[in-house]
Amino acid sequence: MIEKPRVLIIIASQDIGGPGKGIFQFIENTPKGDFEYILCNFNFRNRTIGQFADEASKKKLNLILLKQRFTFDPLMLLQVRNIISENNINIIQTHGYKPGVIGFSMSKLYRIPWIGFAHGYIEISKKFRFYSRLDREILKYADRVVAVSDSMKRLLKEAGVKEDRISVIYNAIDEADAVPSTSAESVKDCYGIKNAHKVIGVVGRLSPEKGQIIFLKAFKKAVKMHPQAKALIVGDGPDRGMLEEYCKKNGIDDKVIFTGYQEEIANFYQVFDILALPSFTEGLPNAVLEAMLFGVPVIATSVGGVPEVINNSNGILVPPDNHELLADKMIMLLQDDELRKSVGLKGRDSLYPRFSPSYRARQILDIYKELLDRG
Repeated sequence: MIEKPRVLIIIASQDIGGPGKGIFQFIENTPKGDFEYILCNFNFRNRTIGQFADEASKKKLNLILLKQRFTFDPLMLLQVRNIISENNINIIQTHGYKPGVIGFSMSKLYRIPWIGFAHGYIEISKKFRFYSRLDREILKYADRVVAVSDSMKRLLKEAGVKEDRISVIYNAIDEADAVPSTSAESVKDCYGIKNAHKVIGVVGRLSPEKGQIIFLKAFKKAVKMHPQAKALIVGDGPDRGMLEEYCKKNGIDDKVIFTGYQEEIANFYQVFDILALPSFTEGLPNAVLEAMLFGVPVIATSVGGVPEVINNSNGILVPPDNHELLADKMIMLLQDDELRKSVGLKGRDSLYPRFSPSYRARQILDIYKELLDRG
């Protein structure tokens, strides 16, 4: 194997979502000096630097921004071609359909091993369905595809990706992430939460596939039974206005708190009594792992890789788009302190070693070494 191989990691998202967190976590959990990493993120029309690029800069990682004028800008290929030539890249790793197109092109041009990650697919519109199909089509040509769950592996196989090229590597959660930067009392004071309140948290981008409207319908029913319940919705996105309007029209706006995007997410898990994940689609959600790390009981929809995490009473599963059953399960946990504690502890105890960052890093490094040894 090459003495110190160089890996080019390309991600399009400017936010620090699950894929972005996974990249930073992976680099932090790999032995220093074994590999060199160069990160590529996109700068669309010279806009302000995004959260991912900002965090990479803070961590002093080797980051290159690709200038992008429009969605499929062919000049990005030329930029990446120059990066590969100037840095003697040995492996290309991509996250998302747009980086996948680049990875496919460059792997064919330079005969460099290419690893494509499949995190999950959003199919709420024709545009997103097209991007999802494009990503699955492109991944057929990757030297290796990393799926975040067995359910994702099945989806990729159905799309025509060869099974022997797919590796299932779960997302991971670091115990260090359970260290808040402020006290629970400070968070409660900031949002007017009293000790008598029971807090149900919802964490994630506010967009249709995340199902926050289903949660609010369920919460409207649950709060009638438990007037001391509060909902803390952590995140931002295009649905925020619609969700806030729903709360006002249905008289629950004094019970629901929208925090917006929060960088220090650990601060919020310490005040949650329950985490609800009402998604219509998921890969393997970090929010579930994060809540479990804090011993917070999880009620989640049985979509994507969620049932691979929640089983054997370490959480509660409900079908997607069923606010009545979601409400019933929330009411059940709200009224039973011992049950909440039991489910939360079982969730925490079920995390390791399966969702260990060091274990995930070793699995990815094994793929690197295998592809490089293959020549």
